[in-house]
Amino acid sequence: MIFGTILRLLSACGRHVRILLPLGVVIALLLPSNGSFFKPATPFILAILVGCALVRLDIGAALKAALRPQRLFRNFAISLGLLLVLPVMLFTIVKSCGMPNEMLPLVTWYSVAPPVGTTIWMCVLLGFTAPIAMEIVLLTNLLAPFTGPFLGEFLLGASVPVSSATLCLRILAILGGGLLIALLTKYTLGEDQIEESRHQFDGVSAIAMLAFLLPVFDGIGVMAIAAPFLACACLGLAFGLNFGTQALVFLVSRLLLWCQIFSPAKKVQLPEGTRSVAVVAGNRNLGLYFAALPADPLFSLFVAAYQVPLYLTPMVAGWFAERSRDP
Repeated sequence: MIFGTILRLLSACGRHVRILLPLGVVIALLLPSNGSFFKPATPFILAILVGCALVRLDIGAALKAALRPQRLFRNFAISLGLLLVLPVMLFTIVKSCGMPNEMLPLVTWYSVAPPVGTTIWMCVLLGFTAPIAMEIVLLTNLLAPFTGPFLGEFLLGASVPVSSATLCLRILAILGGGLLIALLTKYTLGEDQIEESRHQFDGVSAIAMLAFLLPVFDGIGVMAIAAPFLACACLGLAFGLNFGTQALVFLVSRLLLWCQIFSPAKKVQLPEGTRSVAVVAGNRNLGLYFAALPADPLFSLFVAAYQVPLYLTPMVAGWFAERSRDP
């Protein structure tokens, strides 16, 4: 009886997740400080989120398809572009534009973080091409523990508060824990049962995302009132990085398409689902570094601000999708 009620509640949460998440952000912002009570639970919440994202994937089929030489080269090129090229480019641009040194770590940890697993759900929801999103998310999350910490240390130098090896192990533990949860769930329930319970899994993801807001927004309301200009700067930076990265990836793909049209001799191979790649590129799992790095008020404020464009992505990308078509 109780179990059935829980399943119905999870299903309801999964069906109304687009309403629950923005509402959760507002409520979390208004809550009083919990004294970092929920902070230790952050790695476990993130592992559950990663597990819920991966459990819906046919990991074996995705890996098999991704191992085809041409597809593997394409996915590695996109993944390394997102995890290595884009961080260096963003860091160079913002530093040359005179961004204050205390803001540089915010840009760095955002850009070296892998795409958040919920981008797969976003692409399915918006009717974008899902397979490439699944493959890029899976590959970047496998590579990120070995690229992000070391690249972050390279870009920021002595300002990194923890060694790259320690940071690598912490991120690897979170992502590995999520993969283990997904594999155990698949083994226990089977693919058919997981597909039948997709709304319940969406509900678990929604609740985990709402729970993640508790440590992220702890004391943020007071901080925003005390330093409103800093809070607005973090919010503007979060919007600029998220939607700016999405726009940049989309425009680059359109440029390649233009080159292919006007230079037929040059066979430029565009990935299918350009909009999916753009959504994946812009929405990064910044929570990994929130959980792995020592507490920092400015970074905490930025991570909280970043949840706003992250949760608004389905609305904005959906509006944009109505005015464009996949190449």
